[in-house]
Amino acid sequence: MQEHRKGFLSYSGVYEETGKLDGSVYLEYGLRPKLTLGAKIDVNMTSGRMGDGTGFLFFRKPVRTGERAYKIAYDIGLGSTFGGNSDPLLRTGLSYGRGIKMWDRYGWLAIDGAIEWALDDNPDMLKLDTTIGLNLNDRFKVMMQVFVSDTDGQTATTLAPSLVWQPKPKGRSFVFGVEGEDGIFALKLGIWRSF
Repeated sequence: MQEHRKGFLSYSGVYEETGKLDGSVYLEYGLRPKLTLGAKIDVNMTSGRMGDGTGFLFFRKPVRTGERAYKIAYDIGLGSTFGGNSDPLLRTGLSYGRGIKMWDRYGWLAIDGAIEWALDDNPDMLKLDTTIGLNLNDRFKVMMQVFVSDTDGQTATTLAPSLVWQPKPKGRSFVFGVEGEDGIFALKLGIWRSF
């Protein structure tokens, strides 16, 4: 959940050794204390041409957990594929997050599960994303992410370690990482910005 009237924006690009380039834009904004609005666009590009992708608009609300150390939220969104075909999608998701402490350093754990329901004859997609992050100091963080997706019984797992550098307090952060899936490696670059 985003704080009321606070937002977060990220851009990222992943360049595979095969020459494929994937881009992503993610935005969320705390419209009310218990309501976050967001948008996400993923685009696949090959040989400099825009290919297919997906886009979603969603809202997220918290699930009451009392005074527990963890937080849970659910989200619902509508979206569509684009490029070759435009197929409508419904997205439902559940997220878990908490602060952690390792080796006298503080960090976070986030687990996000989602189903992208195809509203036509295409198969649904199940996703499970896990992130463990650790603050090394005021400027540097490290993350390990695991992305698992399943479409029509075909499962893909991606490992993505990253370094996050924030040169100035409350300024933008730069993400440098690699991704690996099925023996194919990729370079990941991104920018985070809170506002």
